[in-house]
Amino acid sequence: MNFFSKLGNDLILPKDVLIQSQETKKVKNSINATIGMAMEAGNTMFLPTLSNIIKKLSVEEYLPYAPTTGYAELRKLWKEKIINQNNNINHDYLSLPIATTGITQGIDIVASLFAEKNTAVILPNLYWQNYKLIFSIKRQSTIYTYSQFKEEKFYYDNIDKVLNEIKEEKIIILLNFPNNPTGYTPSEYEFDKLKEIFKKFLKRNPAKKLIFICDDAYFSLFYEKNNNCSSFNKFSELAEFDNCLIVKVDGVTKEFYAWGLRLGFISYYLKNDNIRDLILEKTQGFIRSVNSSGSALSQNAIIKALKNEKISQEIENNYSILNNRYIYLKEQIEKENLKKYLKILPFNSGYFFTILLPKNINANSFRIKLLENYKIGVYAMDDRHIRIAFSCLSIKNIEYLVTSLKDCIKKYY
Repeated sequence: MNFFSKLGNDLILPKDVLIQSQETKKVKNSINATIGMAMEAGNTMFLPTLSNIIKKLSVEEYLPYAPTTGYAELRKLWKEKIINQNNNINHDYLSLPIATTGITQGIDIVASLFAEKNTAVILPNLYWQNYKLIFSIKRQSTIYTYSQFKEEKFYYDNIDKVLNEIKEEKIIILLNFPNNPTGYTPSEYEFDKLKEIFKKFLKRNPAKKLIFICDDAYFSLFYEKNNNCSSFNKFSELAEFDNCLIVKVDGVTKEFYAWGLRLGFISYYLKNDNIRDLILEKTQGFIRSVNSSGSALSQNAIIKALKNEKISQEIENNYSILNNRYIYLKEQIEKENLKKYLKILPFNSGYFFTILLPKNINANSFRIKLLENYKIGVYAMDDRHIRIAFSCLSIKNIEYLVTSLKDCIKKYY
């Protein structure tokens, strides 16, 4: 007997990064470069001040229900943070952020409010697997993909082509920079090119609705001087168009090295006050119908963290560690001439880099050989692409990773 709804029938549990990570953990003394976390000396990277704050929270700060939209003080502080970090935005267009149970729920809420069967969703050809579950399976929207790179450069012209071929009236453009899985953020020049593409489209198509979702999960993890701007900041001027809505989804997950606190935010950016207020009300109604409110513990901890002067320096210290790993990884790739054996997609930010294996090598087969023979766990995304989280690797393990990738190809293929 089939007890499922249509959605129940359609939902699947992909053999994604969580399952491959569990396989890695079963191998004794393995190096785990599968999951989107930051590690240091074999332990989870953290902010000492935030850890102390959590230990000292009182019963009244973590047991009572939090408000549906999040504590007012937290929302105000997070809005101030967004304003301070995004110099192009019009403060009057920005809503108070609404607290969510992690960034994933934030994206799911936005999808539930704006995506449906006749909605187009534009994604790069390599994207976080949850987007498909949320938009395609749950909301039945049509996903259109563009090639992210051409000749090792960001392929913004292909976004233009895909955008102008779409027939649907409502189009969601999901901007995830730094990107998961590639670890790429467009340069200032590339962002400017994209902005002009979107401007021209909005002018030519006033009847179409464009919704930009800025998934800023990895915000601030920029490692190059010409790649240190968020898509939200860069495209904020598009909100001058009546047929444009910009949504920023971010949170403490990566920015505060607090993956398990499950605290994210949705912020709406548009010039029409009435529409913005209506969207906020409907967002609150949706949260009320799903989980009523988020974690009081997480929210009160972050309120104190946002007001603590030590936190910014601790965040900078962790950033420096990740930045040094990025620099060393680039150096080792050149030293070992790794590009001779496989293609390395452009990366300059975030947690990850992605490799494209030669046509005769299956990614899952390669992953298993790395795990069994070198005790290195990586994430096979499809038949040829492998994502590697250098955020999890010490300098010593980065060197071992690069030599092992090369050796595995030479020895087994």
